[in-house]
Amino acid sequence: MLPAHSYLHRVVAGYRLTDYVGAGGMGEVFKAWNLETGRQAAVKVLYRPEFAARFRNEASLQASISHLNIAALYDVTLIDDRPALVIEWIDGLSLDELIRRRERLSNEEASRIIRQIARAVAYLHQMGIIHRDLKPSNIRIRPDGQVKVLDFGIAKGRYTPQLTKVGHAVGTSEFMAPEQFRAQVEPKSDVWALGVLLYEMTTGHLPFDERNPLLLRHQIDHGHFTRPLLLNPTLSPELASVITQCLQTNPAKRPNAADIESILEKPVEQGFIAENLFSLPALPTLNWPVTIRYWLLAGAISIAGITFVNRTVTKPVKSEETVIQPPEQYEQIRVEVLNADYDLELVMPDGSVQSKEPFVVKRTPGQPLPITIRHLGAEQQFIIDPEVQDLYQCYFDR
Repeated sequence: MLPAHSYLHRVVAGYRLTDYVGAGGMGEVFKAWNLETGRQAAVKVLYRPEFAARFRNEASLQASISHLNIAALYDVTLIDDRPALVIEWIDGLSLDELIRRRERLSNEEASRIIRQIARAVAYLHQMGIIHRDLKPSNIRIRPDGQVKVLDFGIAKGRYTPQLTKVGHAVGTSEFMAPEQFRAQVEPKSDVWALGVLLYEMTTGHLPFDERNPLLLRHQIDHGHFTRPLLLNPTLSPELASVITQCLQTNPAKRPNAADIESILEKPVEQGFIAENLFSLPALPTLNWPVTIRYWLLAGAISIAGITFVNRTVTKPVKSEETVIQPPEQYEQIRVEVLNADYDLELVMPDGSVQSKEPFVVKRTPGQPLPITIRHLGAEQQFIIDPEVQDLYQCYFDR
């Protein structure tokens, strides 16, 4: 294989390669200029011959689509005997660079970005294409705020040949849906990735972030992640709703990519109140003004509260009666962090925090328990396996 710099200043399909950008899983990317028009482009040159079929599939898929939020394919050509793609050059930052600079994005900025990504993904699904590798490094944001989806290297279309060994999964683990690990990819696998993207944009953290691949798979399969509102109390209800709906482990319960925009536009505060306080059944859907529905719901809650008070007051109380509550069923697990002994905090799934060791957690017998350890401003998630009894020991990666 020729070294990357050997292609610099070569001319490919009328484009001079001026800068080496980097290498991906299949190809090396160069920045290039068209000698006649001055138009910039990214030229991706295949450097792993064993992926020639995937490279051809990427070219075929990208040539078949056209969308404002998807990088355009200009040309397919050869440099020496290597296939090369000439793709629209996107000025600006990748989404992962933006997140690193900001730590987390505002509600407005995250909403603007996820809407555009969702539109692109909805278009792809309409065209019979599943991206399969949506992640921040494959998203770029122009200085004017326009978002572009990149890299169709492992995308799958209606007529994509079988390029993956049976039983094998492709993608980036932290962004893969549970069914992707079982090689059962479908359009809503991309919707899961949208939820992971939005979570990272609004909290600065990945919902599933474990170096041990078995523990990472366990987190994803069971949908165990820290509620985003714990990490970002200013997160809007609409964005929190999108994250929750996209990260459903059952694909049938996730929305379609085309529905994301309508979810963001729909007020959800009333629904949160009803669900969190009383878990009331949903009211019938009527075409009444929002204000009237709000007061009807408030009235229903008030009536329920009055009925509860009246029953409490009027119920005869016998002094000799003793109300015996069934004992709460749980087991206690002691948690030790072996490589850190100061400035530690343990965060439970309900948001409660322990700041003094020894940490002791309560768990329903036979159930895994997700916990978060904070140390010197960093966080790491762990899953206490059902087989663990009495003591759970872990290492904090720094």
